Amino acid sequence: MTKELTREEYYKALEKAVNEVILSMTGTRKDVAKRLLLGAVVGRNATEIAQEAEMDYETVLNNLDKAAQVNLIEVVKKLVGDHPVLLIIDDTHDHKLYARAMPVSRNGAQIFYCRAHKRFESAIQLLVIGVKDLVNNQIYVIHIIAYIPRKVEEELKRRGEEVKFKTKIDALLEFLSSLSGLNVKSKVFDSWYVNSRTLQGNTVGELKSSARVVESGRSVPVSEFPQGEYLVEYLGTPIKLLVIDDYKGYGRRYFFSTDLNDTAEDIITTWENRWDIEVLIRELKALGLEGGSFLTWVRNSGFVALKALSLLVVQYFKYSTGLMLGAKRLARLIKSIYREAGGIKKLFKRRRKP
Repeated sequence: MTKELTREEYYKALEKAVNEVILSMTGTRKDVAKRLLLGAVVGRNATEIAQEAEMDYETVLNNLDKAAQVNLIEVVKKLVGDHPVLLIIDDTHDHKLYARAMPVSRNGAQIFYCRAHKRFESAIQLLVIGVKDLVNNQIYVIHIIAYIPRKVEEELKRRGEEVKFKTKIDALLEFLSSLSGLNVKSKVFDSWYVNSRTLQGNTVGELKSSARVVESGRSVPVSEFPQGEYLVEYLGTPIKLLVIDDYKGYGRRYFFSTDLNDTAEDIITTWENRWDIEVLIRELKALGLEGGSFLTWVRNSGFVALKALSLLVVQYFKYSTGLMLGAKRLARLIKSIYREAGGIKKLFKRRRKP
């Protein structure tokens, strides 16, 4: 810990964090929302959340359905205010131990090969969008949603099944229309998101070596360009192409920006900020993102949203107390705070003396 606080200050910081985040849970009673959030901070799955929150299991499940409608972006807008932010887009696999998937189940699970475990496992693919506050360098998750690849969508349609899921490009584009109120200076994503529809203004990304750009009316593979900066066109959009022969030992890389005035340093700085979302994803998983495995799409979505909200509680508590700890250690501290108060139900009812 980097800052010593009194017990009363910890109580107040936690209460403030929870009260800020529950404003987005408009369909849930405030007392229930508080307990649900704190339960999700320390409980990995729905059973543990129910135990920690001292709630009936069915009540937790019903409120997961409500949590699916939560709008994370409204919470984050209050946290970042008018600060300039970087929008970072990535995705992850949310492993579901008991999910069924051939090739996609009604809860969105599919079968993937897990390199870490060296076996095929069922998982839901999640689109994760974060914003990095460029004033204080904090990053927050503002959108997280399950998606399916286009090839799975086409297979389901071929079989005559109704497709309720979005592809990641469709989900991303739909979300971009809701950014009003955020001071977004730039967007950044990797080569898997490069699309004629995603090449919008102030976008930084990476091209695959097989990508072809248009230079002086000729279509040229980016792999033929020597190291340097080039003004070219890609998928009908003018871009600044930055070719680096050996990027940090990873070989040749092809970065780009749709802002033609960006320098090479601007492009690299924005690209390297993209890695902050990997930390965000690890923190989400540390709080039990993969602990839910439900039969319905809505309930899985609600569980994911609840975990994202619980991370916002942890982050808000972290920044207001000045504690330089990871999400898992902060979750243990929060648990000790409400245990000392006599339980979650009593935490915010105590009359405390400074």
